[in-house]
Amino acid sequence: MSISNNNIATLEQQLLALQEEVETLRKKNTDLNERLKAYSLINTGQISLINKLIDKVPFGVMLLDENSSIIHANNAAAKIFSASPEVMQGQPCSNYFQCYEENNNCPALCSAEEVNLQQIRCVDNNKHVLHSAFVSDEGSKKIIVETFIDISEIKQAEQEYIRISKTKDEFLGMISHELRTPLNVIQGYSSLLEEELKKFESSDAASYLEKIHHAGEILLRVVNNLLELSDLTAGNIRVDHIPIDLDMIVMQLKYRLEKDIELHGNTLVFKIEDIKPFEQDLALLMKVLYELLVNANKFTENGTVTMSISLQKRDGADWISFNVSDTGCGMTEETIEQIFFAFHQADSSLTRAYEGLGLGLSLVEKIVKLINGHIEVDSELGKGSNFAILLPYEPVAGI
Repeated sequence: MSISNNNIATLEQQLLALQEEVETLRKKNTDLNERLKAYSLINTGQISLINKLIDKVPFGVMLLDENSSIIHANNAAAKIFSASPEVMQGQPCSNYFQCYEENNNCPALCSAEEVNLQQIRCVDNNKHVLHSAFVSDEGSKKIIVETFIDISEIKQAEQEYIRISKTKDEFLGMISHELRTPLNVIQGYSSLLEEELKKFESSDAASYLEKIHHAGEILLRVVNNLLELSDLTAGNIRVDHIPIDLDMIVMQLKYRLEKDIELHGNTLVFKIEDIKPFEQDLALLMKVLYELLVNANKFTENGTVTMSISLQKRDGADWISFNVSDTGCGMTEETIEQIFFAFHQADSSLTRAYEGLGLGLSLVEKIVKLINGHIEVDSELGKGSNFAILLPYEPVAGI
């Protein structure tokens, strides 16, 4: 069989076309290889740049793979964990800090994009570290970015503060017990002596003894407050609910405050709604109301101290409200923010005109929280103050 010239020419054209196509593909492949090399160099450069930037930050940074192995650790992280970046690379992170796998909170295992700040401890040097992490899976592989801040000094200072605070509370409790016993003796015998002197017409001696007795009451009140503050801080106060009779409370408050009210030239007024008995801790409630009235009387001269007791409904719940208001010196907003701190007074200067250690309102706030209530304060400088104690109210059944 013979091939015609036309067929040969056609085959040659097809062969040339095929060669051109092959050459075009070869050029494209070469170009693709060059581009891949360039991309690889760029990617390597980016990683190198990222690592350099990570090394410059002042807090610890680790990059982990999906198996929680360290890809890169910066110098700050190496310093925290007492190692070198080169040694840390490729090791599991659990070699350096307590992992979260027990709590199913390991960033490499959990699905959350971010793990909140948590305190952890280093494995070897027992440092305290504040830790956070987030997961980056924008590329082909998941990367866990861990950050660390060394808070060992802060933790040490916190522990020292707790130790000192505990020592202070123990000292206050001890000294209060030691002071209260002789003070009770002084108060008891001075009261007996005062009764005996009433039989004689020696007004001066009776007056002197009355001043001694009053000063002893003030000192005993301070000692009792110190002891109660120590017990509250240590959590040694137990709440015992019993039915509360408001008339009995008012009668006791009037009796205990009568002399102090007279000394300041004030008038004590009670405004009480007809309220059925309810359950509460009697001793703690009496302490709160007594301290609020003492505070109102102390900062008022020739004025009026008023206690109002009423029922209120808030957010669908019943509350009993104890309002103690006065016509005294009042407070600024700045002072209101500080009055519940122990050993603080509105006038904290050495020449302050008002006696006391500033413990009463601190005790009030702590007790109110303990009995599930809350306190509100409203005051205006030069026009008096109002303290409102709100406690959950539920009348006693069958009374």
